[in-house]
Amino acid sequence: MIKALCRLGSLAGALIVVFPIFWPPAAVRAQGLQLPHVPMKIALIQGSADEAGLHIQLSPGWKFYWRTPGEGGVPAQFDWTGSRNVMRVDVAWPAPKRIPLGKSEIYGYGGEVVLPLRVERRQADEAYGLDLMIEYGVCKDICILRNDRLILRSQDTVPIANLALLAKWRARVPQPAAQAGLQLVSHRLKPDRLIVVLESQTPLQNPDLFVEGSAESWFGRPSITMAADGREVRFDLAAAYPPGKAGQPLRLTLVDPALQAELVLPP
Repeated sequence: MIKALCRLGSLAGALIVVFPIFWPPAAVRAQGLQLPHVPMKIALIQGSADEAGLHIQLSPGWKFYWRTPGEGGVPAQFDWTGSRNVMRVDVAWPAPKRIPLGKSEIYGYGGEVVLPLRVERRQADEAYGLDLMIEYGVCKDICILRNDRLILRSQDTVPIANLALLAKWRARVPQPAAQAGLQLVSHRLKPDRLIVVLESQTPLQNPDLFVEGSAESWFGRPSITMAADGREVRFDLAAAYPPGKAGQPLRLTLVDPALQAELVLPP
């Protein structure tokens, strides 16, 4: 069961309340599940070798959450224990967007998104099958919490459209900072603010920064100062975290039209 149904809070002091509506679980094969109560479709799709994807298609106005959903969001929970010949499944998250929700905002996706999946088999020379129980939320004016079952059996022939779709969304998954040509210049965590300066080999155009810490932490929309050549950028974010949590590592995700990258701030 999803432990946290929502997070309450806002930069402006407004309170965003999520009213959860629960629908019973449903099972579906690889062709996808058209949900009767939500204007969306969700399915597992096969890629090449040991890659698959979670394909989500949403009607206008509906949102699916990033791994850290922001204020009023619900993170997805994945259970792969019913899968066959599967040691583990790694879920990759394409770069998110900030989506307004009242006077607050959430982090996630609208329209369409594919979460690339990397499958590690128990027996490398045998076929695998994915059996996913997923708990997740989708929101428009209210949040609907669902628990669905998705099934995919690996096949020798993979549709070319699947390969193209997975390649498109895999390219939007943030890379490690060093691989993306991004490095940390400095950072400072104050009682109510986080200041980060980054340097990029590729000139940045319109950067944003998402910060993940402990479950009790919160970081606001950054104020951004960028060098004229776009290669150095300073982020100044409002921050709130419990006493004793300031020493924990923070995960930073930089999102820009030129590149998407992530790094971990040392304690």
